[in-house]
Amino acid sequence: MGFSDSICNSGFQGTPMMLMGDEYGHTRYGNNNSYGHDSSINNFLWDQAKYRHAHKVFSHENFLSKTDITWHEHNWDNYESKFLAFTLHDNSGGDIYLAFNAHDFFVEVMLPTPPTKRSWFRVVDTNLVSPDDFNLDGLPCKGNTYNIAPYSSILLEAKFSLENPPLTIVQ
Repeated sequence: MGFSDSICNSGFQGTPMMLMGDEYGHTRYGNNNSYGHDSSINNFLWDQAKYRHAHKVFSHENFLSKTDITWHEHNWDNYESKFLAFTLHDNSGGDIYLAFNAHDFFVEVMLPTPPTKRSWFRVVDTNLVSPDDFNLDGLPCKGNTYNIAPYSSILLEAKFSLENPPLTIVQ
């Protein structure tokens, strides 16, 4: 799953352990001994770390409460299910929606309603080819459903959009 593993690490609380393998999603273009290369092949890709650091929803000091997370699973007794989705809530409205599909088929999901005056922006879709799989600023989602590819994951962020700009207070 590669980059999906990295999203899984980023979506959960605590300090993600990155060993620079598949979970990091950084290719060495087939070079299994890149030690001697002083080039971009060994540069650390900071975008994922910057994104996680910029969103306090990933760094709770205590266990998550029911107000911090909403699970989008209605049949926990289905042992055949290989799909998991949840929303991490931010008090300022910058919620994060994460979904993981380990099935061998597409799963179409109904997206939860974003917070007031916000829209969902796709930050990660691990099914897309790099560099389109990760967009630090996010791309607007169209519609209220998302078709999640087999063996992939998505991360959506609730943000103000052109249709729903932030309110400005004039004094």
